[in-house]
Amino acid sequence: MNVEAVFRPLSDLEKSLADLYSQWAAVFDSDREAAFLFVKMANEEKGHASLVDYQRRVIQKSPKLSGEVDADLRLIESALQEVRALRESPTPPTLTEAVALALHLETSAAESHYRNALRSANPELERLLNCLGGEDRTHLDRLKAFAKARGILPG
Repeated sequence: MNVEAVFRPLSDLEKSLADLYSQWAAVFDSDREAAFLFVKMANEEKGHASLVDYQRRVIQKSPKLSGEVDADLRLIESALQEVRALRESPTPPTLTEAVALALHLETSAAESHYRNALRSANPELERLLNCLGGEDRTHLDRLKAFAKARGILPG
């Protein structure tokens, strides 16, 4: 499959995560620290989506950056379905559940799998992908620190 085809679902996943985290920020608005955590994560996911969309436009304008990639979109579609189901749930999660779910989503193989596939298809994308990977690690570190401070994860 063409490398460009992988960018749309990756962007959709980032946007969907941003929407989920925004929703959770509203759910936990009475807990300033929790609300801030999810607002920050939502804003960062929006930024990730913008970077992915920008890179897709760059590739569209420069055919030399395009190429074939061995990617199975089922993994990312599965992650998207999971996030959408969480967003559509009639009952919001508890804070402990939301943090556990966010940890699961942030450690999901979906995003990293596609980033690795894109990296192998085009080494020139490596800087963008490394940036996104670094930001994901920051997300995860912040989430783990919050979880430990709240006793959700063992300290």
